[in-house]
Amino acid sequence: MRVDELSACRARLEEFAGEVFTPLARADQRVKGGLYLRGLLLDGRRKSMQPMAGRLGVDHQQLQQFMTTSTWQVEAVRARLARRAVAVVRPQVWVVDDTGFPKDGVSSPAVARQYSGTLGKVGNCQIGVSVHAASDTASCPLSWRLFVPRSWDGPDAAGRRARCQIPDGECHRPKWQLALEMLDELAALRLRPAVLVADAGYGAKAAMASRFVFLRVRLAGRRPKPAADGVIGLVHLIAQWPEDEAEPVKYWISNLPADIPARDLVRLAKSRWRIEHDYRELKTTLGLDHFEGRSFTGWHRHVTLVSAAHLFLTEQRTCPKAPARA
Repeated sequence: MRVDELSACRARLEEFAGEVFTPLARADQRVKGGLYLRGLLLDGRRKSMQPMAGRLGVDHQQLQQFMTTSTWQVEAVRARLARRAVAVVRPQVWVVDDTGFPKDGVSSPAVARQYSGTLGKVGNCQIGVSVHAASDTASCPLSWRLFVPRSWDGPDAAGRRARCQIPDGECHRPKWQLALEMLDELAALRLRPAVLVADAGYGAKAAMASRFVFLRVRLAGRRPKPAADGVIGLVHLIAQWPEDEAEPVKYWISNLPADIPARDLVRLAKSRWRIEHDYRELKTTLGLDHFEGRSFTGWHRHVTLVSAAHLFLTEQRTCPKAPARA
């Protein structure tokens, strides 16, 4: 946003920040939270602390202290963001995904040479696992986890874990387990998805000029369980078969009811790609992967506040003329 655009929606931004940062115990923390939010929203090439402070006209130590050494917790802020995001997006699905944060050095928390869909190859990066609420027109992140590679476990990694302030309980866990932890936390807030989608592949969205094949199958290597329609162990297999290909190019498995229309199965299978558009805004416009701090806590605070900025922009697009709450 330009300075004049941000000024035009100042009242709504203050209302938004006031609600989101209510859990922060101290007034100065709430003020700095709003300041960081404005820094993310203002136009600028880099959204790390020093360039943002320059555009805001403040000492960057204010932002650095708020992000690295202040005592506030992200969980309560994320809870408020998640409830507000679900109300705004009105999601048809939740999407589980992960994205890469390329890094040049080896000092950032949980950085390692690993596969990144963002890079399309193995590279030096961090991996963030996320859960998003998504509809046909919008999506917003609900929660985040930083994936810890095995190389960051064990006695050999003790020194750099201490330097990055990684808590003792944060060790290597599969990405699916991080996703389940986030879903459990959201369920504790009474937020549950109607449909959950996830995709192990990354890349550009495929064209919809395709044929689709639908079968009911049993998955190998799994103990059969009664399905919603009473049939033991059958699930949907959906295959996308472009007209110019000799065989299908993408496959999905779904345990939705047997009588769900084929059109709905395709729409839900493709809904995972809605968040690709928002990743571009999160990274390019709001600086999701611009954090240069070296602390585990700072990374989680940054991605949480970027999610807050993205939710605010989503609210502006969804209902730009709505009055601020009393």
